[in-house]
Amino acid sequence: MKTFLTHISIVFCLLMTISCGDDRTWQYEEMTQHNHWLFAEMKDKYLWGDSLQEFEPAWKDYFNQPSEFLSKLAAKSKQGDSWSYVEVDTLNEDRHKRGNFNHVNSYGMDFVLMNDPTGQTTKQVLRVLTVYPNSPAERAGLLRNDFICSYNSQKIASNNLSKLQSGSARTLEVRHIAYEEVEGRIDWLDTVTVQLPASEYVEDEAFPISTICLAEGKRVGYLMCTRLVEYPIETGSPRGASPVYRDDLDRIMNGLRQSNIDELVLDLRLCNFGTIEMAQRLASYVVSPECLGTTFAKTIWNERYVANNQAIPYDTSVGNLGLDRIYILTSSYTQGAAEWLIHSLQHSMGEERVIIVGGATKGQNVMTEEVGDNFHVHLFPVVAYVADGAGDYKYGSISPSIKVLETDYVTLADYGDPDEVLLNTAIQHILGIISQLTNEASAE
Repeated sequence: MKTFLTHISIVFCLLMTISCGDDRTWQYEEMTQHNHWLFAEMKDKYLWGDSLQEFEPAWKDYFNQPSEFLSKLAAKSKQGDSWSYVEVDTLNEDRHKRGNFNHVNSYGMDFVLMNDPTGQTTKQVLRVLTVYPNSPAERAGLLRNDFICSYNSQKIASNNLSKLQSGSARTLEVRHIAYEEVEGRIDWLDTVTVQLPASEYVEDEAFPISTICLAEGKRVGYLMCTRLVEYPIETGSPRGASPVYRDDLDRIMNGLRQSNIDELVLDLRLCNFGTIEMAQRLASYVVSPECLGTTFAKTIWNERYVANNQAIPYDTSVGNLGLDRIYILTSSYTQGAAEWLIHSLQHSMGEERVIIVGGATKGQNVMTEEVGDNFHVHLFPVVAYVADGAGDYKYGSISPSIKVLETDYVTLADYGDPDEVLLNTAIQHILGIISQLTNEASAE
């Protein structure tokens, strides 16, 4: 990876040259121009830009990497801003990764490190939580709830997890478990060898799973949403191109409406990125009908851009599902557009009709936006609060109505399977079997 900025030793040499009589101010300006530009943009566009008006970074700060320089500016806001970011042409990062999965260079799976679940050894294993479509992990045949016990004959340990995030082709030892429900015993069922291809860019499909589950005569729709965007990130939004993911959403929702579903379970546990426009569109499909025509959300910008403030209505042009309540599955990955949607639905419908199953969300009540790119730096500062229809933006992590941590359970069925832990909990609540979480099926 190229180093974007000159090391501080070069800065020292520059200062020495200046002290010897030659005017090298132009060299200082050339080497720091990107951060000077970044500072000017932040004072102007940043939601909390007023906190930067009287602040002047130290001269040496301008020689920092853009990400480090931005962090210093964000710290001055005193808002706990962890959302603003920069992308640099010479860097290869993914700001929207989830756990051990990233889009830019990945095997296409997320996993968690744990002790041998059978208790037979003191070894550690990796439990596969998610296998992303069209990824090296999927082509290798890896599945959710597989246990990776070694790679290239190397044991699994906390200091080598990166070897299973990205890299060259690897040979995995994969095991599966058998759970004896009567005796509560867990045993290894088998051991297989899996050839994992080299890592690559993995496009994260926005709506990978949709289905209808039948539960005691009720038709329960299920939709997993992993990102609320209109286009694949790798291709962006080419001029004149059809908005791929928006079309997918419309097709799925129209299908669910035509199927006359009785309930909907919206799975946002992996949704950590999106736009206000797509959040509005999805919310307009699922909000209770009497809320149509009211305000979905509001955006609140800084004083210099108050003209950008919007009151965004529910879109009455989409085919609303006509449901009185909605179930939403969440986790610590759930953030941004997914949280704006949940918070706004809670205001519009009432919290008692927006039943959240899973874990607490990340807590992002603001939106970022690319405000420009210059000197190979792309700046994405926080530019606005995203409030509900009443203007309330003072919310953070959203707590579940029914707390369920899927990693507490012995088996993990596929997403969309009625036996999958979070979906099954929602179905039990729909059927009136439970009113709050019971942990009888969880692994102690």
